[in-house]
Amino acid sequence: MGKVKVRLHSSGVLDVLNSEGVRGDIERRTEAIMAAANRMHNAKGYVGDVVRTDRPHGAVRAVTRYAKRSNKKHNTLLKSLDAGRN
Repeated sequence: MGKVKVRLHSSGVLDVLNSEGVRGDIERRTEAIMAAANRMHNAKGYVGDVVRTDRPHGAVRAVTRYAKRSNKKHNTLLKSLDAGRN
């Protein structure tokens, strides 16, 4: 079997990354991670946002003092990442 060369078209890849389908998937994953973090250790102070720079990114952060301390003590955000993989 011979070698296969793949050449990606940069603007085409950016079009796919900026599509509504990818943005919707990132929003769904961000919401799932945020919900999982809010369920852990009775900390309700986590919020999730989808930020768009050159392509969409999801971010979940602790906003209340209790949630920040809970995350520091229990690694809540790190443990919540599995919720976004489904």
